[in-house]
Amino acid sequence: MMEGYDQSLLVCNHGRMVTDRGVYVCPILIETPEARLGATLAEAQRMRGLVDDLQELSRAESGHLRLRLAPVAPDGLVEAAVARVAPLFVEKGLELRADMSGAPAVLADFDRSLQALGNVLVNALRYTPAGGLVTIAALERPDAVVIVVNDTGIGIAAEHLPYVFERFYRADQARSRAAGGSGIGLTIARALIEAQGGHIRVESDGTGRGATVSVALPRAIH
Repeated sequence: MMEGYDQSLLVCNHGRMVTDRGVYVCPILIETPEARLGATLAEAQRMRGLVDDLQELSRAESGHLRLRLAPVAPDGLVEAAVARVAPLFVEKGLELRADMSGAPAVLADFDRSLQALGNVLVNALRYTPAGGLVTIAALERPDAVVIVVNDTGIGIAAEHLPYVFERFYRADQARSRAAGGSGIGLTIARALIEAQGGHIRVESDGTGRGATVSVALPRAIH
């Protein structure tokens, strides 16, 4: 034992530290069987979710994904996606705004598009600090409607932009681990949108300057 320490620190046992100056409470962490079981179940659920996501991604990328393409109102699609994630935004203290008025119908699979848009919104949620803002708007093009999701989050450095949609790619490993997630949410979103004849892109002016994800779906032909 180091000289000096053997005179002041004698023992730490049962939550008490006994020194030559008195008795102090020392913090101890007791892991109960219930806590261990809960952690194990949570990890098992996370792994099962990851396996399901990978299977979904494989089907989409291989062209074996079943699609039910039909005219879809973008405002209804966005409304459903917002309803799914709104409680998470409220819990974190983020503002979520959507303005899709007047957007024409797209040809899409409603459920798959909802899943993709949900992934985009959850990604914005994870990387936008409390007090931030996420907006959803529509842009009309001759052949497509673009759903634009903009956030005031941590942004993306230019060197990372080409890899954002790669599976398991994380620009900031420490921040990503803290934020959670499987690391393939945007990869799945891209695969689902492209399977429907659309495309998705991400833009950012750099670290600390937010990001914009644009989801384009083909317009329905009347």
